[in-house]
Amino acid sequence: MRKIGLTLLLFLLYGSTWAQTTQTAGQKAVQAKQATVIDTDSLLQQLEKDSVITSTSVSEDSVVNTEEGIQTRTQSDKLAASKDSVVSGTDTLSIKAQKIKPAVRVLPNPYMLRFTAFLKNFRKDYDDALERWEDPYLLITGIKPDPDFFKLAFPATYYEAPVQQAFGIDGWEPASIYCHKEQEEKRMQNLAKLPDLRKSEKIDRQVNRQLLNFYVNYPTLVVQNEANLKQLSGAPDKLEVKDPPTENILNAAQSNLFMGQMPSQDLYVLKPNFWTQTGNGYLQFSQNYISKNWYKGGNSAKSLVSGFTWQANYDDKQRIQFENKFEWKLGFITSPGDTLHSYTPNNDLLRLKTKFGYKAITHWYYTLSVDFETQLFSTYETNTNNLVSAFFSPAKLNVGLGMDYKYTKGGCNLSVMVNPLNYSLYAVASDRVDPTRFNIKEGHKTENEFGSRLEANISWKIIPMLLWESRFTYTTDYKKVVSEWENTFTFAFNKYLSTKLFVHGRFDDGVAREPDRSYFQLQELLSFGLNYTW
Repeated sequence: MRKIGLTLLLFLLYGSTWAQTTQTAGQKAVQAKQATVIDTDSLLQQLEKDSVITSTSVSEDSVVNTEEGIQTRTQSDKLAASKDSVVSGTDTLSIKAQKIKPAVRVLPNPYMLRFTAFLKNFRKDYDDALERWEDPYLLITGIKPDPDFFKLAFPATYYEAPVQQAFGIDGWEPASIYCHKEQEEKRMQNLAKLPDLRKSEKIDRQVNRQLLNFYVNYPTLVVQNEANLKQLSGAPDKLEVKDPPTENILNAAQSNLFMGQMPSQDLYVLKPNFWTQTGNGYLQFSQNYISKNWYKGGNSAKSLVSGFTWQANYDDKQRIQFENKFEWKLGFITSPGDTLHSYTPNNDLLRLKTKFGYKAITHWYYTLSVDFETQLFSTYETNTNNLVSAFFSPAKLNVGLGMDYKYTKGGCNLSVMVNPLNYSLYAVASDRVDPTRFNIKEGHKTENEFGSRLEANISWKIIPMLLWESRFTYTTDYKKVVSEWENTFTFAFNKYLSTKLFVHGRFDDGVAREPDRSYFQLQELLSFGLNYTW
């Protein structure tokens, strides 16, 4: 309707202008009847003047529509009269008019304006937000805490609910063919105008989806477990608040010290203790009884095994490590076949070991190691008094310089020491012991050897009740090889009862081999008894 009214107004204006122009032209034509020739130049000038006057009056009545963003400007039609448009006649004069279309200005898209403003202020808003995020003392107000999002506020924790939700079918039901479920719930809420009682449940399901995605893509960042959180106890219901001791503020404020002086105070410096001490002791036995009239025969036997280990290690957590270990193993077994000796030592070891390391790079240390080994009791051949070994017979000393690789993870401790320079000393103190059994030449009491040495130690807690301790050594002077592999499996039933399995293998090609015998030697022992570790 607005456009129709505007069009009628323009036609009225154009009609009045054309009428005035026609009337003026008719008067001039009457005055020029008596003349035989029409002055066309003067007529054109007069028409141009009338056109200017008309355009001025029309422009004052032009309408501008600002509400729709379209500005319309109406200009008067300029009358162009040419010599061909003027016809000399007795009573008529024709003039041709041309209408000019109004100009339309197009405004820019408002979405583009908002996007441009967003890009302009994005950098400033980003820097401001980043500054607020890194400020630990900034108090953010206006944000109400919501307990429904507690899983996202805790450190990265593994929860069972996300996995159960992903693989479960709880809450699933067939889709309705008549109405979408979400639309139905929204319609019911709008009708009842009640709060959503399932808001916490919906938020929890969405949070579980986010956590499941986090577990899959960043498993190494999950540092906590839900089972550990369940063990935490909340704040007690009753808290006892003790009043602080009252002090005289005036005495504390008054001071007899001059400007620049400091009062004397007792300064306590707590030095860190870099020493750690651990130990283990056990006493175990086994027994087998066979009567003299047993139909298959045999002999009764008893055995007793004991051991003690003590370690004192120094580690400054930076460069220096100093390890010391004292180890003692002693076992006896009855020998019914030996008429001269009722008990015979079957396990006798006294070992002292020290190792000093200086860190070179990650897991590697420059190492100087000393290892001394001997036995305590004497051992005899069966049914004879020939002494096989005794205290300090033999005795073995190893001094090495090399590198030590250490790796610790979980319940596994590994140490591999490589000594390119190694000195070995073998000694026999008793004259009754044959030195050739222990890599010493006949007629000598000692033997010195230079070579290389490899030693590997591992302590691995395979499961909470099973511990494996192993020691492997390989010593050579490039002429012969002495290698030992000691394994101890401890099955701990509790803190005080355990079962131990000892498997000790040895290879020595420097001693004289008996016919039909190998250089490889083996010792095994299974026992049950008391065990204590600290």
